[in-house]
Amino acid sequence: MKKTERQSGIVYLLRARKKMNAKDLAQYFEVSERTIYRDIDALSQLKVPIIAYEGLGGGYEIDPSYFMPSIKLSEQEILMLLMVLKAGEALRIPNLTSEYNLLTSKVINALGDEAKQNTIYVLSCIDFDLIKIAPQLYLQDVLKPLLDAFGKSCDLQIGYYHPERDETVVRRFSPKKLSFEDGGWYVTGFCHLRQAKRTFRVDRIKSITCMDEENQYKNRPLELPENDNYNWFTYELLIDPALFRIIKEDVYLRNAQVKQVEGSLLLSVSTPYKNEIRQLVLAHPEQVTALKPQLFVKEIEKISQALCKKYL
Repeated sequence: MKKTERQSGIVYLLRARKKMNAKDLAQYFEVSERTIYRDIDALSQLKVPIIAYEGLGGGYEIDPSYFMPSIKLSEQEILMLLMVLKAGEALRIPNLTSEYNLLTSKVINALGDEAKQNTIYVLSCIDFDLIKIAPQLYLQDVLKPLLDAFGKSCDLQIGYYHPERDETVVRRFSPKKLSFEDGGWYVTGFCHLRQAKRTFRVDRIKSITCMDEENQYKNRPLELPENDNYNWFTYELLIDPALFRIIKEDVYLRNAQVKQVEGSLLLSVSTPYKNEIRQLVLAHPEQVTALKPQLFVKEIEKISQALCKKYL
C-alpha cells in the first residue's frame, strides 16, 4: 500500500471508529508504530484536524466537523468491493437480496462502459461455495428484531418450529451470537424454557418480538449441554499419513498435535467440530481409528453396529 493511500485510510478509519491508538492502527495497516507516528504528523501538516490523547485510554481521533470529500475508487478497488458483495450474497442474509442487487448495480455503474463489461465478465468467473443447506424462506423482517435485541440488550420472544415434532413452541430467549454456517443463519443464546444454551436456525423462527426484559446473559458464559455438537472435546485419532497430508488444512484439525507412530500418525486435537471428526472416522474406516474420548468411540461403535445390522 502506498503512503498516500495509507494516510487516507487512517482518516477514513478514524472517522469510522472515532478513536484508535498507534498500536491498533499499525496492526490494521501492517506497518510499524513509528510509521503511524510519521503518518499522523504528515496528516497534521496537511491541516487534517487530528486530536491526540495521551496516557491510558489515549489515542487519535478526528474533529467530527472535518469535511471528507466523496470517495474515488480505482477499478481494482471496485472489483474487490464487488467480490465482497458477491460473497455477501452467498451468505443469504435474510430478506436483503434486493438490497444486495441494488448496491451491486450502483458499484458497477461507477465504472466506464469498457471497464464495466470487463468487470462483469471477471466477476462471472468467481464463485463462492458456502452452501450445504438452502433455507427457502425466512420470516419477513426477522433480521431487524434480532439486531435490535443485540443493540438494546433485551430478550426476545420467539415462536420456533421443531421439524421433528412438527410443532411451533413460543419461548423467551436471550440472544448472544448470530452466525452463518453451511448456508444457513443461526442464533445462539440462553433459552428460558429449557434453562440452557440453545442454538436455533433463523429460518425456523415463525414469530419474533423484542421484549422489555433486559438480556441478563449478554456478558455471561453459557454452559453447553453434554450432547451439544459444539462442545469442545479433545480427540485422539490414528491416521494414515497420506490422508493427513490431504486434510491437514481443514479447520477442524487446526492446531492438531501430531506424532509418528509405527507408520501412522497419532493426532490429538481440541475442537468443537464433532460432526466433522465423526464424518472423517466413518468415511475412512481403513485409514482413521478413533481412540479418545471414550464416549465418542462408543458412539462410533454404535453407528458401525447399526450399519452392519442394516446392510450385512
